[in-house]
Amino acid sequence: MTNPVPESQPASRPGSTPPVRPSLIKFLFLIGLVAVAGGIYYYVQSARQEQAQRAAAISVTRTATVKRGSLEIRMRLTGQTSARDYANVVAPQLRGPESGPMILLKVAGSGTMVKKGDIVAEFDPQQMKDHLDDTVDGLRDKENDVKKKKVNNDLQMENLQQTLRQAKANVDKARLDFKATEIRTEIDREVLKLSLEEAEAAYKELQTDVPLTKESQRADLRITEIAKLVEDQHVERHEGDMKKLVVRAPMDGMVVLQSMMRPGGEQVTLAVGDTLRPGQPIMKILNPKKMQVEGYINQSEISPLRIGQQADVELDAFIGSKYQGKVYSIGALAVSGGRQQYYIRTVPVRVEIMDPDKRIIPDLSAAADILLHAEENALVAPASAVEADGKDAFVFVRTPNGFEKRPVKLGTSNGTEVSLLEGVKDGDVIRVN
Repeated sequence: MTNPVPESQPASRPGSTPPVRPSLIKFLFLIGLVAVAGGIYYYVQSARQEQAQRAAAISVTRTATVKRGSLEIRMRLTGQTSARDYANVVAPQLRGPESGPMILLKVAGSGTMVKKGDIVAEFDPQQMKDHLDDTVDGLRDKENDVKKKKVNNDLQMENLQQTLRQAKANVDKARLDFKATEIRTEIDREVLKLSLEEAEAAYKELQTDVPLTKESQRADLRITEIAKLVEDQHVERHEGDMKKLVVRAPMDGMVVLQSMMRPGGEQVTLAVGDTLRPGQPIMKILNPKKMQVEGYINQSEISPLRIGQQADVELDAFIGSKYQGKVYSIGALAVSGGRQQYYIRTVPVRVEIMDPDKRIIPDLSAAADILLHAEENALVAPASAVEADGKDAFVFVRTPNGFEKRPVKLGTSNGTEVSLLEGVKDGDVIRVN
């Protein structure tokens, strides 16, 4: 038994298409509308996301602005500060070999400003003073020896003259006795003759002794006088050494004390009580208005340097400090770097500090940037922004649509910056690698 067909739905004929319901058409239309809206939304969101990614990429990219200005090429000289005008003060060279150790009794402190002739150091004089007193006593003894020798010589000469006068009287008496030979016997005459000859011989001998005695006395006195002169020079030497124990400043300037090695290997600044040897450095007195930077530059880099080139000087001890300087000395010969670097040759270079102040003292680590070349009114950009493709150079310039590759012509470079002759203009923003 077959089911009856509803009246509202007429039976379809065999082989015919069933009719489409209106609700299905509406459903399909809504689905299509949603798909079109979703596609439009996806396209808009993708475009926005791409634009945001491009903006983000541009924002995180390092950039720099091309500016017109001065491009400088400099060479750095590292070293330490020192004085151009100074005087070394050393422990006195004493003439007396028996002076003994020199103990520092007083010394001017580092940084003290002194005038020429001011006392800057004193050594303990007591030991030398005691020895000088002994030497002066010895000199007095030598002077007395000279006086005594003169008196003795005069007394000896007077005795000799007295003996000579007595011998002359004996000769005269013998002659008178010999004249009375007529009344004498032959034997008496012979005795008187012999007496006369003996008296004359003795007188002649004494006459010969007089000049010899005088010469002997003169030589003996000279020996005594020389001994006195030696002692006199001894006293004079120690008196001069006493004056040297007070050391005075040879010039106006600032005192910089030297250091010394104490027993045990400790290196300290000189102080009161230290024992010094002759000629040992005590201090430097320097003119703080004439300071310099001393350093060395490799011989392969020395060719661009010239005397008179300007420099900027910085001190490590004072952050941010900057002084004007100029090259005033370039060594004529290269020197070796020591035993470990014998074949590395460097040239000594000195840069004068033109505007020093009281903060600059010797032996501060310093650097001088020497100006080798300056290009004025140039378009300056970071060297890291320039890329190369073979012989061609180019940069990436920012535009509204992103970075645009542009060929450029390069000028002078100092390693960190480069001048661009063509391809960009002032104010362009370029990408930095």
